[in-house]
Amino acid sequence: MDLTLFWYFNGWAGHGALWDSVIVFIASDLQYVLGALLVVLVFWPIRPASPKTMSRGGHIRMFGAAFAAAIFARLVVKPLILLFVHRARPFITLDGVRNLIGTDPGENLQSFPSGHAIFFFALATAVYRYDKRWGCIFFAGALLMGAARIIGGVHWPSDILGGALIGMLIGWLMIQFIPPFPRASSS
Repeated sequence: MDLTLFWYFNGWAGHGALWDSVIVFIASDLQYVLGALLVVLVFWPIRPASPKTMSRGGHIRMFGAAFAAAIFARLVVKPLILLFVHRARPFITLDGVRNLIGTDPGENLQSFPSGHAIFFFALATAVYRYDKRWGCIFFAGALLMGAARIIGGVHWPSDILGGALIGMLIGWLMIQFIPPFPRASSS
């Protein structure tokens, strides 16, 4: 099933320079857009203050929870998993993969779980706890990024799914330790 899904998604690569550039941007650079968006949400809240929105402290708490969950997932949990799971990336094990995303020679070429997926699904889970609407946007970004990394030939579908599930679990566990945000005053 993993192989069949991989070939289906990877078949979307190589259909024109513009399309491939969009896939590479989503797979490699969307992460910076999502990071900048998180910073914007903390320092320049998008919604006007109302009794149902977060206070300044709530925005900072959201950032702290999201950042802590993502960093813990990527820098602690993923390396622990890599000690036990050794899985090569698709472009290494298969012939004919359309690899749109170059890799550095010194880069870790282990595939499971996807570092992007584990990081951004943990982050999205924490953001969702504080703001459902923005959390959905972050989940959509993480999902697009994961799909683009399969299309680009650097991950198996199960790498993304596994990273997403582990990331969401870590995000959920992290927010259990951070109290809910105070509501903005309505005076």
